[in-house]
Amino acid sequence: MKSILAANLFLVVGVFLTYGQLERIEQTIDPLEAEGHLRFLTSNELKGRDTGTEELIIAGRYIAEQFRRYGISPLGDQQDDYLQKVPLVRTKQASEVQLTMLGEEFKLNDNLLLVSGSSTTIEAEVIYLEKLDDYTTQDVSGKVILTVLDDKSFTAPLQSLQAAGAVGLIQLYRPGWRYPWPLIMNYFNREKVNIGGGSDGNILPHMWIKDMEKVYVDRMKEASSPKVSFEIGGVEMEPVRAFNIVGKIEGTDEKLKKEHIVMTAHYDHVGIQNTQDPDSIYNGTRDNGIGTTGVINAAKYFGKYPPKRSVIFIALTAEEKGLLGSKFYADNPKIPLEETVFNFNIDNSGYTDTEYIWLLDTSRIDIDDMVYKAASELGLKVQGDRLPEQNYYERSDQASFAMKGVPAVNLKMSMSAYDERITKFYHRPSDEFNTVDMEYIHKYWKAYIRAAELIGNRKKRPYWLKGDKFEEAGDELYGEKK
Repeated sequence: MKSILAANLFLVVGVFLTYGQLERIEQTIDPLEAEGHLRFLTSNELKGRDTGTEELIIAGRYIAEQFRRYGISPLGDQQDDYLQKVPLVRTKQASEVQLTMLGEEFKLNDNLLLVSGSSTTIEAEVIYLEKLDDYTTQDVSGKVILTVLDDKSFTAPLQSLQAAGAVGLIQLYRPGWRYPWPLIMNYFNREKVNIGGGSDGNILPHMWIKDMEKVYVDRMKEASSPKVSFEIGGVEMEPVRAFNIVGKIEGTDEKLKKEHIVMTAHYDHVGIQNTQDPDSIYNGTRDNGIGTTGVINAAKYFGKYPPKRSVIFIALTAEEKGLLGSKFYADNPKIPLEETVFNFNIDNSGYTDTEYIWLLDTSRIDIDDMVYKAASELGLKVQGDRLPEQNYYERSDQASFAMKGVPAVNLKMSMSAYDERITKFYHRPSDEFNTVDMEYIHKYWKAYIRAAELIGNRKKRPYWLKGDKFEEAGDELYGEKK
């Protein structure tokens, strides 16, 4: 009888606590205030929040002042500010690139692509690295690094390589890479934005060489003191003003507050585009005004009710330019990554099913049950990635954290198919405030906050499930602390 009474009492207490915490969220997140954030961020006056525009700077400052209003401590570059400068440059592609290595000449757009780099002429020794991360244990000063392109080295830490003294990076593109050569050739030939280099404003020369026969590593190992020479000409560059917005709330537990959860969303979009449509402003409500507002809401809630773990809030810039804001933060964290135990990103393309939310991705990290619990409390169900062919996981900012080893997921609105319900709004001028189901959006925001609260209070720290693609990176990052 006592055991039955104890079990019933435990159930009642659990239900009461859940109700109380949901009530706190309901009382804290005022619907009109939250909608006001979303309306402002996606208004025509902000002209689609393109990276490098004054409108995106205004949006960033708006977010920063909401963090200040909600009691979030600033983690920006300047004291009492939230802005982390991301040194971006806009580059018009080189008109010519000449490269000679191992007695062979490589031609631009034939078997050579320039990923980034300013106009320069270099002749240097080549050093082959089995893994790009090996630059930290090898003498790369004055040398050009050669390595094989893989998922981890795809986001090459150019600033860190440059700081280590490297004068160039060449990666070997081999069969089986996820994007075909013609597709990436067209991409890299466009005007683009990249993370800048050293204090002189130059970007470390970074090139891909087509190696479909897999011959250059063996040739490199056989060569005596191999050298490379290359000349890059005609590159036009200009600096781009860009900022991540970063703040923190300290956790309540003396031990767990040393572990940090990072809640992120990108606040940029694609601006104004030349189209035949009379409306040329790409407002970006789904992508990613809703996500940005979700992080603002979370900052308000946790500013009042901090969890046991500390929480870092980041509005990320330049996601639409290639995850640049998150890549820069992951390379230059305001709190060391080994003290960062989880990244909870929120980013969207659209939605089709308002009874579900998406966890991108399930069965990666041991927090799925927390997300399922949070969703069920809001009357929602959870799905994993139903569109794996879209490679969504590595196309959003959580990938920048995952590649460093930080357990990371994306909580998205649900998509059962990539159909007209998505393409009608995704990166289209029609993605405006008055086209979304706000009842669903409010549930989604609250589920995000509630799941973060459960994860932030859980005794066990989040970690990759055994065998996950990023588990090895996590083991390297955390060592015995995991």
